[in-house]
Amino acid sequence: MTTEKDVGALGSGRRFAVTGAGGFIGGQLTHRLLDSGCDVIAIVRNCEQAASLEAQGATVRIADVRDPSQIREAIRDVTGIFHLAALFNHPDRTWDDYRNVNVQGTLNVLKAAKEEGVKRIVHCSTVGVATEAEPPPYSEETPYSPQPDDKYEVTKCEGEKAARAYAEEHGLSLAVIRPAQVYGPGDLSKVKFYKLVKKGVIISPGKTRKHLIYIDDLCRAFELAMISPAAEGQVFLIAGEQSTALEDLVSTAARILQVPEPRFRLPAKPVTITCAAVEMICNAIGIRPIVFRRSMDFFTRTIECDTSKSRELLGFESEVSVTRGVEATVDWYRSEGLI
Repeated sequence: MTTEKDVGALGSGRRFAVTGAGGFIGGQLTHRLLDSGCDVIAIVRNCEQAASLEAQGATVRIADVRDPSQIREAIRDVTGIFHLAALFNHPDRTWDDYRNVNVQGTLNVLKAAKEEGVKRIVHCSTVGVATEAEPPPYSEETPYSPQPDDKYEVTKCEGEKAARAYAEEHGLSLAVIRPAQVYGPGDLSKVKFYKLVKKGVIISPGKTRKHLIYIDDLCRAFELAMISPAAEGQVFLIAGEQSTALEDLVSTAARILQVPEPRFRLPAKPVTITCAAVEMICNAIGIRPIVFRRSMDFFTRTIECDTSKSRELLGFESEVSVTRGVEATVDWYRSEGLI
């Protein structure tokens, strides 16, 4: 079984490509790989994302996963690929837009990897590809069952299935990571939650539970999936030691923000209806909605995971507690003037 000590092998003169390096997870993974002494090819879609990555020491290559020739050129001469590029949280985009990136783009990466002789691909999926078939806790054996109206989850599910089928057919070494709710410094998607807590307003959390994974822990899981022989052909759910009641997360955030717990609690159902209406109207007039139905999943959808497989096969266990993770996240938000 691979242990934490084996992570050092990543820095042994190896070169890794990270697609989606301009995003939250991809950017943090790139930074960690560079710190480990790896040569990193950071693949981004535009030059605006390049400067900070180059400043860290990454080699930046501009490529779009939708373009097979671009992606093949970008991953040339790499040992392994961390595939994180995805279309996410764009309700204004069509189903075809999502499939072009999350399904065909994923296949383009695997085909390029086969042509270039890449030793392993670690594909980033999501826990949401298998949550509707049965109640939590979810495991890697939970049948594929994304929310049928969720463009991201449906196409990530299709992309994961396509990737696994292609890898099996062509003998590629593939490992799939399904992260739970990712958070930490650099994550802009949770700013609204902390702003609400600071203002004393929150959507009623009810009995919702969330399974969180701190960004540093997730990056370790990606590294282990790249180097562990046991990871080949496997899918891993990556989450913290245990789930957290959203009510407790609100209390923790308030304490760290040094504010009273929110007293003004909005009922979830009418807010959900409002978000859906805003999304529908904005899509009809061709603008990106500020809020949308998916925004409410954080408050209303319970996610709990069985992480025994990642512990047993990868030797992975989360190290950062929710309290420590929230403290680091709030510190970063403050340093950036976001809250």
